[in-house]
Amino acid sequence: MTTTAKEARLQELLVELEGKSETTQRPIIDEIVKMGAWTIKVLSKALSAGSTFQVRMAAATSLGELGDSKCVDPLVTSLADSSLNVQRAAANALSLLGEPAVEPLLISLESSDDSVRRWSSEVLGKIGNKRVAGAIIARVHTESTEVQKAMVVALGELGSSKATEPLLKFIDDENIDLVRFAAEALGKLKDERAIDALIGCLDSPSIDVRKAAADALVRIGEKSVPPLTTALESSNHNVRRWVAEALGELRDKRAVDALVHALVDDNVRVRRYAALALGKIGEPTSAQHLQSLLSDSIQDVRYAAVKAVASIGGKAALEPLTTALNDPDWVVRLAAAQGLGDLGDLAAVPPLCDCLKDKEWSVRFHAALALGEIGDLNAVIPLIKALGDKRENVRRGVVESLGRLGDKRAVSALERQRKSDEHLVTAMIDMVLPSLRRGRKVEPRREHLLTPQPVINTATIKPKAAILAAQAAMAQRAVQSAAMQNELDPELGDAIDAQAIAAELGTDLTDTPDADDPALQAAALRDTDAGLGAATGLGTGLAAPADGDEVPAARDDL
Repeated sequence: MTTTAKEARLQELLVELEGKSETTQRPIIDEIVKMGAWTIKVLSKALSAGSTFQVRMAAATSLGELGDSKCVDPLVTSLADSSLNVQRAAANALSLLGEPAVEPLLISLESSDDSVRRWSSEVLGKIGNKRVAGAIIARVHTESTEVQKAMVVALGELGSSKATEPLLKFIDDENIDLVRFAAEALGKLKDERAIDALIGCLDSPSIDVRKAAADALVRIGEKSVPPLTTALESSNHNVRRWVAEALGELRDKRAVDALVHALVDDNVRVRRYAALALGKIGEPTSAQHLQSLLSDSIQDVRYAAVKAVASIGGKAALEPLTTALNDPDWVVRLAAAQGLGDLGDLAAVPPLCDCLKDKEWSVRFHAALALGEIGDLNAVIPLIKALGDKRENVRRGVVESLGRLGDKRAVSALERQRKSDEHLVTAMIDMVLPSLRRGRKVEPRREHLLTPQPVINTATIKPKAAILAAQAAMAQRAVQSAAMQNELDPELGDAIDAQAIAAELGTDLTDTPDADDPALQAAALRDTDAGLGAATGLGTGLAAPADGDEVPAARDDL
């Protein structure tokens, strides 16, 4: 292609950019960048005089990706463009160009245009050359608020210890955003001189500031631990709550005694986060102290205690977790069953077998799975009896665990169940039976496990399409599982008919008994994070925030 032809093509591409979104611009920009450095002059002109902001944005992006130092000056000039989108594109491009842009950007800090100074500060922070910290520090306290925000963020990214004192002056600022940005920046600097000021931020009326300060204290590290343990005695419950969470993230055993003392705090959030913190630290002696919370009047506190004890593990965890199986709140019982499964102690088998009769199906489901994880053959008969459970998902979990136990006594029961059960259960039976007949254990891979069908309600978009998609997905998983099993055991005389399983899964899933119960449906999943949102609205005992603080997070990993 001749030079004239190339120039003509570039002009055509620039015209094509008009009216296009950033996504649809991408192929055009890629073609322009491939043309090389000769396009810089044309792109610079388009950046300054392009007829639409879309053209100027794309020109800025192209110049940044060309990576030539000749692109710096036109991009710096465009930081004053009338379009915020173009300014942003120019700033991103300058960040890509890196060191060649530093000096021009430093000069731009003297601009009379606020947007130029703000974007220049932001880009200098991203480039990360520490030598520019002094220039930003010299200006930060005399700038407009919006420029100050960008400079404070930049000082954190630059990581210069010279910035600590200037940043500390913003901790008491009236502008909440400035305080939050300063706290975040101080955390990045990891300077212990900021610890006391950051602890002081934990009583801020802004949850964003409190979180930023707590995160910063964690980033500073072990030097934060002694001041934080002292702060657990604060008269402000917000301070104590955030201190407890920060100590948990730091995982320093020096905090154990102070956190144990906080387990009897009169504030529910402090007790809950103290319990969770002890679980993260993992000191075995904490388990006996956490057991006292199992009689707490607040369900979320009891749940936090159970999760903490399960995290600690060991022999000391057995009694508290077994006790929690009798908790009046089903989510606590569910967490206890999961914890006992992870613990793997044979002494947990009898109480878990009792849980197969729990009034909540999600507890029965996780009790069944826990018995499979522990692997004690004493659970075989109770699990066989649980094949009569009224919930399909519980029966599916029972079948899975019987497969893991690998006991031939389950074969005849599963063969009978195969003739009358729902499709998801029979698909699981077909996956485990061939190995069970040979006395082999079956450990289903997570990616081949069949999951309960999605909740379909009035809020679901195109429910019919969602049902069909779910049917197709489950059929595919069943076929994959069956095919995998056949490959693993090619000598089996009774090989699994994968296509038959797929055909069976083509029926209407809305007739199953689980489709009308969103909270319990979601809670039965192995990864039950999704269950919390539905459960909170259906009377499951989750405590609501009492004073405008954040929604309780103790059950976020249900």
